[in-house]
Amino acid sequence: MRLYNTILSTMMLAVAATSCDDGKIYDETLPGSGDAITSTVKFTGDVQGLDSWSGGYTVVVAGFSDTDYAEVSCQVTGSELELGGITDDITGIELCAINRLRKRVATFASAEPVKGSDGYIHFDVGQIDAAMYTAVQTAVFNAACVQCHGGSNHSAASLNLTAPDSYSALVNVASVKSPDMMRVTPGDASASVLWRAIATDMSDEWAYRHQTIISNTTSANLVKNWIDSGAKN
Repeated sequence: MRLYNTILSTMMLAVAATSCDDGKIYDETLPGSGDAITSTVKFTGDVQGLDSWSGGYTVVVAGFSDTDYAEVSCQVTGSELELGGITDDITGIELCAINRLRKRVATFASAEPVKGSDGYIHFDVGQIDAAMYTAVQTAVFNAACVQCHGGSNHSAASLNLTAPDSYSALVNVASVKSPDMMRVTPGDASASVLWRAIATDMSDEWAYRHQTIISNTTSANLVKNWIDSGAKN
C-alpha cells in the first residue's frame, strides 16, 4: 500500500507540473446553449530566466480579456504546459509576468486564441528570455526612458538604457549626476540613483524631473524589487 501511494503521489505531481487552469468549473456545451464554451492552450517553449524573479512575481501563460488582470493563468516551470478555461471572453494569450494580484507586469510573447484543427490553441514561443531584468528593460526603459537615454550620439548623462548596453551602464557604475552614489547598488534600491530619481524629488534640479516619467506604480515597483532582490541580469 505504501508503494502504491508513493507511485500515485508521483503521478499527481507530474500532471500538476504540466497541466493547470484557473480552478473554475465551466460547462462545455454546444454553441448557442447559453453556457460557456472553453478551450485549452497547449504551450511549448524554451523559457530562460525564470529563477531570476523575486517573490511576489510569477512567469505564466495567461489569458486576458479587456483588462491588465489575467482571467486564467498557469505558472511556467518547464518547456510544456496546458492551460484550460479559455472562454470566448479571452482575446489574448500571453507568456508574461504577473504580480500577486494577477496583474500583468511585462509581456514576453503573445498570440490570439485561435484553435488548430485538433481543437487546441497552440502557443509556441521558441526560445524566450523571461528574466526579471528583461521585464525592466521592456516595461520601463523601452517604454519611458530610451527617448533621452537612447544610445544616440548624445545620451543624457552619458547613460545608454537601450538593450543590450543598459545593464553594464547601470549596475555598480557611479552616477554622473551624483558621483558619490551608484546608478544601481544591487540589494539596495534606496542607495541607487535609478530608483531615487524615479521615486523621489532627487532629480528636481536636473534638466528633467524624472519622478514624473513612470506614473505606473506596477512598473515603478518592478524597478525597486529588481534592485532590492540583487539586480540580476
